[in-house]
Amino acid sequence: MPSDPASALRRIALYGSAFADRLDQVQALLGDGFETVHVPADLGQAETAQALGDAYAVIAVSTVEGLPLPQGLKLLQVPGIGWDGVKVEHVPASASIANVAGHEIAVAEYCLAQMLDWCHRLRAADAEFRAGSWARSSRYGGGPHRELRGSTVGIIGYGGIGRELARMLKALGVRVVAANRSASAFDDLVDAGFALADIPAMLEQCNFAIVAAALTPQTEGLIGQEALEALGPDGVLVNVARGPVVAEQALYDSLADGRLGGAVIDVWYRYPDRLDAADRAPSRFDFAALPNVVMTPHISGWTEGTASRRVAIIAENLRRAAAGDPLLNVVAMGTRTA
Repeated sequence: MPSDPASALRRIALYGSAFADRLDQVQALLGDGFETVHVPADLGQAETAQALGDAYAVIAVSTVEGLPLPQGLKLLQVPGIGWDGVKVEHVPASASIANVAGHEIAVAEYCLAQMLDWCHRLRAADAEFRAGSWARSSRYGGGPHRELRGSTVGIIGYGGIGRELARMLKALGVRVVAANRSASAFDDLVDAGFALADIPAMLEQCNFAIVAAALTPQTEGLIGQEALEALGPDGVLVNVARGPVVAEQALYDSLADGRLGGAVIDVWYRYPDRLDAADRAPSRFDFAALPNVVMTPHISGWTEGTASRRVAIIAENLRRAAAGDPLLNVVAMGTRTA
């Protein structure tokens, strides 16, 4: 047990591997009076309890039943926007739960890059030319490729990512439509707004659909067969939200059957517990065998810019929690103890 309650008040534990490489940066911003420690997820129960026991704040991507978070905890800080891995019932009632954004620019750039590549097929041209083929060149009869300008892009979930992407798209001469739970989110970047119930009608107009809605019980499976078929055999879906926002089997079947033109998938239905896990397949379906799919391992939001913004916001929140000041980005309030 700590001998100095004041020092215990300022002890912060990072549980697990996510964000561990940024802990020194958090410590540097906090300065004197704060201590940050890394608690690996593979410690035994007793060792974990001891390591977490005197922390006033814990940084963690997820919680599991039986995780010995200290009673009297002030803050459970998620180092990303998605907090679906945190179960409120696993967190002491004293603690507020907060997440952090800062990824909007990165994810918007990822979506823009993928749509531009889908139109211009640059990766395919590089691979074919390296293999010795000049067939894509107009000098030898190659057909023209598409432009993004003049397309219609539908954004599902018009929050920070959607607004940042819309700004980029409008500069390129793209028509932007969006679907959102609340119509009050729409701004003058949106050419037409739709309710979530009207997503299929919106997607009938679209060349690309960007899925950027948070995963909740209400949005799980939001994009199903009807919506995918409305996007159609020339349409492309880009999922940067969470895998289950798009119905897994409906997506695979639509792509395999050609009822959906293509997909760019960055977020998945299964994640391995460890990098060396025997089964690291991201889905129960073999998306990797489909030629009309681009797959990335949940990288769209993780840039140096995102990391720097998140470090700054997390450090500020940890400082506020220590001082008893109002917190940033609270997703679940705690009942604070005196």
